[in-house]
Amino acid sequence: MQLRTQRLLLREWRESDREPMAQINRDPRVTEFLNQRADRKSLRAFDAWLASHWERFGFGVWAVECRVEPMRGVLLGFTGIAFPEFVPQLASRPELGWRLASGAWGQGFASEAAAAARDDAFGRLALPELISLIDERNVRSQRVAEKVGMTQTGESVLNAAQGNMVDIWQLPA
Repeated sequence: MQLRTQRLLLREWRESDREPMAQINRDPRVTEFLNQRADRKSLRAFDAWLASHWERFGFGVWAVECRVEPMRGVLLGFTGIAFPEFVPQLASRPELGWRLASGAWGQGFASEAAAAARDDAFGRLALPELISLIDERNVRSQRVAEKVGMTQTGESVLNAAQGNMVDIWQLPA
């Protein structure tokens, strides 16, 4: 299973994606608003979570690979739909999420990938809504959410796993 956009391939994860994704997760610019350590233990937990979500629900977070030069074939990060089990009060609401390497920022890749995942969620998966949990200081992610049609609901919740407050952004089907 995979999704294609004009410039991106959203695909299943490969063993060869582990190290590039670990490097992305170690970048302090990428994790600035996540408030979580990117040590070996957390990276192994991330890998296990990726596989587990797909197995349990039949959908999850895609690896995002670039299809155009000069980054053709490069893993840029991820996007997709997952239940935010790390925030118990929202664990039943599907979340549209994304995380790209800082070198891929500013080129519209996050919005393009998120829009493809959104369309798949409302089309093939027939989900009733999508939410995104975005730190109130994360202007870049707020812009991506706006570009895919989301609006902030005005609600904020404590992300206990990360120890910070996040705003809820929502998009009904």
